[in-house]
Amino acid sequence: MEWVISIVVMLSLIGSIMWIRPSPRERMVSQIRLHARKLGFTVQLAQLETTRAKGQTEPEKIRVPAYRVLRHDLSGDERERWISWQIFRTENVANQGLPAGWSWKRGEYQLTDSACALIRELIERLPPEVVALESSPVHFTVYWREAGGAEQLDAIYAALQPILQAKI
Repeated sequence: MEWVISIVVMLSLIGSIMWIRPSPRERMVSQIRLHARKLGFTVQLAQLETTRAKGQTEPEKIRVPAYRVLRHDLSGDERERWISWQIFRTENVANQGLPAGWSWKRGEYQLTDSACALIRELIERLPPEVVALESSPVHFTVYWREAGGAEQLDAIYAALQPILQAKI
């Protein structure tokens, strides 16, 4: 009887230890976020209200990780004149100057043609797991579902550089 009780206690302890161990997905996300910090991103879980897709009556609300690059290189005048914009990977009528499958939530018709061309180039280089982009005078944000590992994050970071340098 003592053996049975000892075995049950040991199995209970082993089960508890296994329960608190991170899953492979959690370990991968942790490695991606650690790598993101090394690249200069801050990562937060954000709740977004998307644009209404064609045929929808209400916008969708999603929770997605937000990878932000803070803008330290803007002067006070640049911050005051900044045109904030936000786009989503959604089919909508507000898609002036964007590739098919992307739509404006903020900023449509406010950016120059050259700025829109840089945004199009960025979109073409992004992986399909990126669901939205946002630019403000405080930060540039990529809303990404964290698939593909650190290599995909490196590709996103490289794709962002022309936009960040052009201060769009």
